[in-house]
Order: sequence, then C-alpha cells, then structure tokens
Amino acid sequence: MEFSGSALFECESVDLWDRLTDMTFVSGLIPDVQRINRIESTEFSCRVRPSLSFLKGSLDLTFKIVDAEKPQRLKVQTTGKGMAVGVVVEAELNLTAVETGTKLVWTASIVERKGLLKAVSAGLIQGAAQRVVDDFWSAVQEALGSEGGNA
Repeated sequence: MEFSGSALFECESVDLWDRLTDMTFVSGLIPDVQRINRIESTEFSCRVRPSLSFLKGSLDLTFKIVDAEKPQRLKVQTTGKGMAVGVVVEAELNLTAVETGTKLVWTASIVERKGLLKAVSAGLIQGAAQRVVDDFWSAVQEALGSEGGNA
C-alpha cells in the first residue's frame, strides 16, 4: 500500500534538511503524541493515541532515519506496536531547490501490517494515513513559519 504527496517550503533545502533530521524538532510535531520516550541523533520513539476509528488505544512508534544524502534525500522507517496491532512504514523524502525555497516530494509504503490491522481495508488505512501525514506537514509548515520563515 503506497501513498505520496508534496509540499513547498519557503526556506533553503539545507535548512529544511537540518530541521527534518533534528529528531527533537520532528518528535515535537507528530500528531496525537502522548509522550516522547527517547530521542537520539537519528531516531526517536514516542507513544501516540491516534484518533482513528479502526484503532483504539495507544501505539508505541519508533522513527528512524535509515538512509540519507544531505540535503537531497532521506529515507525513514517507522515501526508501530500496540495492543494486538503492528505496522511498518517506509518513507522517502526528496528535497529540491526551487525559486521560492524547497519542494519536498515524499512517498510512503506500508510494508507490513500485523494483528488486527490485517483485517482493516486498505482504503480505510490509506485515508487515515494520508490525514496524519497531512497534519504532520502542516505542523512543519507552521513551526517553520513561527521561526520567521527560516528553518
């Protein structure tokens, strides 16, 4: 199951890269976070309570940068575990300089669903995942804007 999107940021690619590889910055923007458990240089873990109709309770998530080419490309793996559910998502982010700043193009793939998530329709999961990702990118835009438009 794959999904994708893009966003424009009014900052230089290297500045956006620096923010997207700053695990403290990124962890503070994850939707529905209950708590941050651990932050390291290339990964962090947190507990979220997503507001999804097909998933009750909390998920423990680990976000890890698994490959990087500064300032053009990032590959991130997210692993989620909860009561009778599990998921692994791989995402790739590509940053390109444009006249007005940076264009970010992302693709993501749910590479594994475990437990009760196996029974949930792909369309329902994809719609919910798209909403969470859109909320995240909106939070990034807002955070960068509150920094005066510079990352």
